[in-house]
Amino acid sequence: MKGLTFINGATVSATDVRKSWSKIVQAVKDSHKPVFVCTNNTPEAVVLSFEEFKNMQEIVEAARREQLGQQMVCDLLDIAQLTGRPIKHMLLNKKDVFEEAEGQ
Repeated sequence: MKGLTFINGATVSATDVRKSWSKIVQAVKDSHKPVFVCTNNTPEAVVLSFEEFKNMQEIVEAARREQLGQQMVCDLLDIAQLTGRPIKHMLLNKKDVFEEAEGQ
């Protein structure tokens, strides 16, 4: 392995990983871009810096929370429609118990 060229990440062989692991890890840490590990020109794995992995995890978690929030709103609307009762504005009090908001 002569050097790593990063555009959207470098591609290296599994043999390169065995021979140059430290160099690959340092390149990943310095560039903040992934290295794609291939065997017989088939992608097998991706090497990321821990920082980039954490960033990806935060993005995935934020997307998951957004999706759950949207599902909760849909469920509340379904319940309101099925029961014929309007959705009430609720707030969490100091004892961590939901109460109906004043003036609702």
